[in-house]
Amino acid sequence: MLPRPLCEELCSLNPMTDKLTFSVIWTLTPEGKILDEWFGRTVIRSCTKLSYEHAQSMIESPTERIPGTELPPVSPEHSSDEVHQAVLSLHRIAKELRKQRFSDGALRLDQLKLAFTLDHETGLPQGCHIYEYQDSNKLVEEFMLLANMAVAHKIYRAFPERAVLRRHPPPQTKMLSDLQEFCDQMGLPMDFSSAGALNKSLTKLFGNDEYSLARKEVLTNMCSRPMQMAQYFCSGVLQDQEQFRHYALNVPLYTHFTSPIRRFADIMVHRLLAAALGYKEPPGVEPDALQKQADHCNDRRMASKRVQELSASLFFAVLVKETGPLESEAMVLGVLNQAFDVLVLRYGVQKRIYCNALPLRSHHFQKVGKKPELMLVWEPETLEQEPVQQVITIFSLVEVVLRAETAALKYSAILKHPGTEGLPGPQDREGRDREDEQED
Repeated sequence: MLPRPLCEELCSLNPMTDKLTFSVIWTLTPEGKILDEWFGRTVIRSCTKLSYEHAQSMIESPTERIPGTELPPVSPEHSSDEVHQAVLSLHRIAKELRKQRFSDGALRLDQLKLAFTLDHETGLPQGCHIYEYQDSNKLVEEFMLLANMAVAHKIYRAFPERAVLRRHPPPQTKMLSDLQEFCDQMGLPMDFSSAGALNKSLTKLFGNDEYSLARKEVLTNMCSRPMQMAQYFCSGVLQDQEQFRHYALNVPLYTHFTSPIRRFADIMVHRLLAAALGYKEPPGVEPDALQKQADHCNDRRMASKRVQELSASLFFAVLVKETGPLESEAMVLGVLNQAFDVLVLRYGVQKRIYCNALPLRSHHFQKVGKKPELMLVWEPETLEQEPVQQVITIFSLVEVVLRAETAALKYSAILKHPGTEGLPGPQDREGRDREDEQED
């Protein structure tokens, strides 16, 4: 983010304060069809500052009046009822836009994301939960996507050699064909022919039993591996316009316009849009120089993503150290010859379990076609017991314990012996989850 005086004051749409903005303004039908589109510099005076939770409560209670005491202050020119109705109108249009996007062949590979509650004094994690992507998030996403796509077309029409755009290449062919073969052997009718076909497969494939969501998460993770990273680029350095496409969104042109506070690429796009609208001189920068800036944005974005992942892992390790050991069911999402990876269902984290860390008599790895399999033979826990065999393959449901390691801020996952008791059942687990949410 930019320094606080900029991002929290000067550049933030704080309520009841005039702010200078760049806007895309549409006239839309209730079905989300664009009748008219306008770009320009504007002055905006927000009447209130809603959180995602505020907007979500309005969406979930469309006919109930939310008490003013539960909402942030609203400017005298407007009422909380007006705000409520505006949110509901936007929600209705966003649903139509989203429905049309996926009908047109878009793909979304949602992976579980961990959110933390922090101690106000120390800043350390007190608890965690799997972040829930709700209708209020989807509402904002749809209009951000619409604006980004509109601006991409605007700046490309104005500067076909100098537009800063964002492309998403198709998945890596070899990895995708291997995944197709694996799914065929597992009896999973997956269609990888296009982004839209893959999205439909993931949406339709799984039933409604207790672990369907877990299986979907595992398969979504597997489908993410062949995917390439989206990249910023300058239109003048690519000859083939087919390479401009965004695979996941399934659109010909896309860019980032909506977050100039936290992304420099958006600032570059704002400068191009200002020139396209005649507010400033056309860019005098050559395509190669713009591409160098785009490459730098790509590098910084990759580094930022990695730091975000490491930060979440670090905070969770602190939580395990302070509150562990933690027990959970887990589902296997990858099998190697000496280890296997699991998705820990209660916490949404992925962890590798090593065979040499388990009290095993032996283990044996084999591949049945593309399907990897580990046979574990456990040492008996008592002299009277026989060795227990356990087959580990993708989608296997196992029980794990997360324990802090002696090394600073690291934790490991240990597979529980197949006969060990102690994990909560589904109802206990759900009850504890609800308690966690109430505490949060």
